[in-house]
Amino acid sequence: MIASIRARELSFRYRGQDQWLFEQISFELKSGQISALTGPSGSGKSTLCYCLSGVIPRFIKGEFSGDVSLEGRVGMVFQDPDSQLFLPTVEDELAFGPENLCLPREEIGRRIESILQLIGLHRLRLANPVKLSGGGKQLVALGGVLTLDPDIILLDEPFSQLDDAMRGRIKTVLLELKRQGKAIVFVEHDKSNLEVADQIWLLSRGGLNRQSSPEVISHD
Repeated sequence: MIASIRARELSFRYRGQDQWLFEQISFELKSGQISALTGPSGSGKSTLCYCLSGVIPRFIKGEFSGDVSLEGRVGMVFQDPDSQLFLPTVEDELAFGPENLCLPREEIGRRIESILQLIGLHRLRLANPVKLSGGGKQLVALGGVLTLDPDIILLDEPFSQLDDAMRGRIKTVLLELKRQGKAIVFVEHDKSNLEVADQIWLLSRGGLNRQSSPEVISHD
């Protein structure tokens, strides 16, 4: 499998901080794999995703060093889906990205139908996204990213505050994306949600280490 993400000696700290949030970490993530990123609160998991997506250093400033190389397009679903939803219907949300890329109308329509099928929201295509359940909002936010056809997908705590049924739906979507050859990284605290991952990375005390199984992980 092709290495879709390579990070070399990556370090970052926010302005005004004395200590590095993480320092000189290196890793590779491959296409067709699901990678979970876990660790204690405040360890820098979201920040690491910002570095991989390019949000850092383009939009969030701090002291950044090292190198990140990506094979293909990257899309990110942020922790709060409400912050990513602002259009009146599910269909409009899915169309927004491709429309801004000036894709042909037929291609936009094809992508919308494909993603609605994937996320299981055909019957809610005309619903107001902000009135959906937390899981429904999460699926729409993910769908809005997927209509851009990214090769690499980053998700910040996609299972947070969801019931078992909705967590299962999102896991099913991630497994299908894996089957399509996408490289997927998700941030997660709950060990029970790590089962879907092919590999687990623990970010703690400024370092990143690959874990053999969820059972050995401690967030102390």
